[in-house]
Amino acid sequence: MVRLTASWLSSPSLQHLFTLFEHEGATLRLVGGAVRDGLLGLPVEDIDLAIDRDPHWVLNFLTSQHIQAIPTGIDHGTITAVIDKRPYQITTLRIDVKTFGRKAEVAFTEDWVQDAKRRDFTMNAIYANKTGELFDPVNGLDDLKNRKIRFVGDPNQRIQEDYLRMLRFFRFSARFGEKPYDEEGLKACTLYASHVSELARERVTDELLKILALPNPLYTLEEMEKTGVLFYILHPSSPETFKALIDLEQSTGWTSSALVRFAALRPDLAEVKKHLRLSLNQQKILSSLLKIHPLVAETSFKQQAYLLQKEPAFQISFLQTAMRIASSEISLTEGTSFFCALYKTFSSQEIPPLPLTGQDILERNIPEGKQVGSLLKQVEAWWLSQDLEPDRTACLRYLSTLL
Repeated sequence: MVRLTASWLSSPSLQHLFTLFEHEGATLRLVGGAVRDGLLGLPVEDIDLAIDRDPHWVLNFLTSQHIQAIPTGIDHGTITAVIDKRPYQITTLRIDVKTFGRKAEVAFTEDWVQDAKRRDFTMNAIYANKTGELFDPVNGLDDLKNRKIRFVGDPNQRIQEDYLRMLRFFRFSARFGEKPYDEEGLKACTLYASHVSELARERVTDELLKILALPNPLYTLEEMEKTGVLFYILHPSSPETFKALIDLEQSTGWTSSALVRFAALRPDLAEVKKHLRLSLNQQKILSSLLKIHPLVAETSFKQQAYLLQKEPAFQISFLQTAMRIASSEISLTEGTSFFCALYKTFSSQEIPPLPLTGQDILERNIPEGKQVGSLLKQVEAWWLSQDLEPDRTACLRYLSTLL
């Protein structure tokens, strides 16, 4: 019989919680990501539990046991217990009475099967007790073994309850699933794809960037495009560049960031702002990646690294290399050799600062009408053209020619 045997299951604080509720005749079980990831041998951060008692009872009981209890979502049945600075989310078993997209009117129950039937995917509806014994009412364990992401029950109903589940279906399929993806799930996503536009932009952005950050999201994006889901998020103008980027990653062993992969899709910035909500910093990075930069060749990398910082310069160079491969300007082999040589040469090199400051200029007699900032930029441009080689003395000498 399969059991959950993760080391964190035996932690004193978690076992203490199990014992306390057991003495009161309540049933407490682990559920969701902790069980799923624990069975897969993956690291577990958040620990969620389910209980067959009313949330107000749970709150009062924890308080009576001198355990910090926070009513984080008491209307929906969730209490957070904090023991030894570790939070545990405890949610009362529930059924959906009415659903409103991301929100739902719920009723509490003591029926574990009904609680399982309202969850999104079968692998997220596996429960475990304090010894790791599993309760699997919707056969999630078989799907977990077979790497199949399936909606619990009718995919159409699950998606109508929460349209974000379409994006979660693709993210979970990319992370845990294997090709091909569940056919019924794909059909349901195709049917309701247009409803993605009704979701909060922050939620869509978060899911999309999580998908793009996964090891190889190419197949996932292709399936999202086939179902029409991707169309309602953005209109990629260059899937060829994205494919070349993934090929280049696999060939070089260098992993792009989610934003570099996003930029490889060459999205229209107006569409991005319409459908997504990036932070100001993310917008700045994406704009820089989409900008047409001078080709970052080995001879110009130091200049670009000085202007952009080294890591962004590597990202831009990597993206440019993928674009050149996609346009057949160079082959994948040539692109791999170029980037690997570039990275090997400059990854451990320090990029020097300009050896001159505005104070150096102020200390000299500046002719009337000359601006310190303008003079410094001229020196900087000359220094960059000399491959950042001139030292302070040489820069001062060049400054004197400007004065």
